[in-house]
Amino acid sequence: MHSRFWQHLGKWLLVLILLYLVGAYLTVFSIIIRSEMNILDAERAVSALMDTKGSSQLQTRVCSVFGDPICHAVVMIQNRLVQADNTGFFAMENLQPGRSTIEIFAGGYAKYRREINLEPGMNSPPLKYDTGLWPQEFLVDFHVFYKETGEVLGIAGFANGSDQPLYIHRAVLLDPKGKMIIDLLHDHDGFAYYAGLSSRINVVDEPQKALVWPGRMWQTGEFPPIAGYFSPGLYTLEVHYGFLDEHEQGEYRVIRLTDHLDLEENWSDPHLP
Repeated sequence: MHSRFWQHLGKWLLVLILLYLVGAYLTVFSIIIRSEMNILDAERAVSALMDTKGSSQLQTRVCSVFGDPICHAVVMIQNRLVQADNTGFFAMENLQPGRSTIEIFAGGYAKYRREINLEPGMNSPPLKYDTGLWPQEFLVDFHVFYKETGEVLGIAGFANGSDQPLYIHRAVLLDPKGKMIIDLLHDHDGFAYYAGLSSRINVVDEPQKALVWPGRMWQTGEFPPIAGYFSPGLYTLEVHYGFLDEHEQGEYRVIRLTDHLDLEENWSDPHLP
């Protein structure tokens, strides 16, 4: 008698536990869905499983204004959603031909909205450089290479996605141990080099010397070859920047990017996934 009682009790407890787990799963799932959909307009109905039979296909790679791939961006077109992979690539089928608006959402980047024309068949519109994603505020482009002759060279560019000018005070290249190799602005007349890349870029000397980088502008630059022995590993570009009030107070924000020192193979196009 007692054994049957405990058996029934155990079964009921097991059922209650299963119901609790199912309820918890559904709750978490709904929270995640609502969180993801907050990036879209609340009144727009979106279906990732919409059964359309269009004759157009779309596949391309989401990149920044510098041409660097942006991983896991969310792409929306014709009320359908898809997420890019870790190289920024995505593909969609069964789209309707004609003019369509593509929208892209990615962390740290401004909302992207652009009209494209879809032809029947495969379409691969470029989403990089002038048609790429802008940062919400500030973005640095950094790639470093070495030559077999014993020199380091690379790319250092800046993009200001805001409407206000930014003041770039320092851009320091550090070796894998954190030791400074060169300040790309203060050494080798770097301020004059970057100011010479565009008439829109200026240099101020007070209260500290800095590049005045205008709003909604991106520009890449190359730093000169640096002779010496450089061990393999991650190299860092540390950039000090700020808006006008921060510049006047000498208080700058710091952004750091790392890149592995590679043999000069893709110098013609370092922005590869």
